[in-house]
Amino acid sequence: MKIRTRLTLSMGVLIVFIMLVLLAVTHVQFYITRDLAYLEEKEAFESLRKQFEQYYRSNGNSWENIRSARFESAAPFVEIVLSAEGQILYQQGEQSADELRSDGYMLALDQGDQRIGRLYVMNEQQYKIHEFKTMWYGMLPNIGIASLLFTGIAALLTILLLSWRLTSPIRKIINGIKTIKQGGTSAVFPEHRKDEFGAISRALREMNDSLAEAERTRKQLMSDVTHELKTPLMIIQGELELAHETGAPMTADKQASILDEVLRLSRLVHDVLDLSRLEAGMTELQPKEENLVALLEDLLAKTRFMAEDKEIQLSLHAEDEVILVSVEKFRILQALYNILTNAVYYTNTGGQIRIHVETVHLPDRQQQYARIRIEDNGAGISEEDLPHIFDRFYRADYSRARPGGGTGLGLAIAQHNILAHQGLVEVESGVGEGSVFTIYLPV
Repeated sequence: MKIRTRLTLSMGVLIVFIMLVLLAVTHVQFYITRDLAYLEEKEAFESLRKQFEQYYRSNGNSWENIRSARFESAAPFVEIVLSAEGQILYQQGEQSADELRSDGYMLALDQGDQRIGRLYVMNEQQYKIHEFKTMWYGMLPNIGIASLLFTGIAALLTILLLSWRLTSPIRKIINGIKTIKQGGTSAVFPEHRKDEFGAISRALREMNDSLAEAERTRKQLMSDVTHELKTPLMIIQGELELAHETGAPMTADKQASILDEVLRLSRLVHDVLDLSRLEAGMTELQPKEENLVALLEDLLAKTRFMAEDKEIQLSLHAEDEVILVSVEKFRILQALYNILTNAVYYTNTGGQIRIHVETVHLPDRQQQYARIRIEDNGAGISEEDLPHIFDRFYRADYSRARPGGGTGLGLAIAQHNILAHQGLVEVESGVGEGSVFTIYLPV
């Protein structure tokens, strides 16, 4: 059912309900006004009742000949009807007994504990109220038809306006979704509105932007992976084609070169898959309690030969001999290894790299953290490159070839591994001043 149809039905039901409520309120108001008139002339009503009861007692507990009786207290009343034992015994006025029973004020007549009859009366004020009520109910059908006609026209115009106002943003949202579905990037949503439609539009815009960003990231990833695969594949292809064309046996150096490129391809594929699983949250950690100082000592032992090749001094400074953290050993070592080897690569010959580890309290966190600072005095990172160093395949200096076939994914994998452990990683750097990577892990 369309919104316009629902609005029409709802408005019709509302109009009928309002009419019924007004009718009920008017009906009740008549009786309230009648009873208020009794309260204003209560003494006259009570005097009339007493005279009728006195007549019954003085006539031997009988209403005989009541039709010819005269009552002094009856003067203020326009209509009087006496009903006893289911019969009309006395009547004064022009109204029928049924009308008076319906609209007159009832006075109960009692003799001790015995009900001897009922009086239905109207004074002048109550009679006028009765006349007005009769006139009102006589005019009510015409008034109702006219009211329904005018309110129906007004309701129809209101519905058309409301439905247009309601369905217009919905149509724009639907058209925008169709544009997105067809692959368009120029979807228009009523984001300027301050109501729920505006909120929906902004949410759809954010979703569309996220999807567009994800698509751009996917295309960029494909481009970067293709670029990284291209070089080693061309080297391997060139070496094999040359060997095939010349027919000469491949030397040990050529075989070693091809093996290096194959290993580089293997590392690249492994790193891309690893990073994809980390970004998708598909990697389940199995943390255990580990001594962070011992892990760092093990890491330095594995990377010291790389530093010695460049005569770089590696040193570890720990606050305590034992700092316990709950981590998955392989993942955290992978992150620290990638950051440390990156520092070795960008530190000049004869430089130094210092690692500091201690426990600290962060101002916005309740939990205690282990802080690892990896400081080098290498080339440093420019302000333009600093926000992007954890991006996939991002390199601050594309003119330099990476020894050992670096994939450009090391820092991205390191960041995701640290974040997966509920940790943080920060970088401070300046060109020519070196870099400081600070890692926080929950103790």
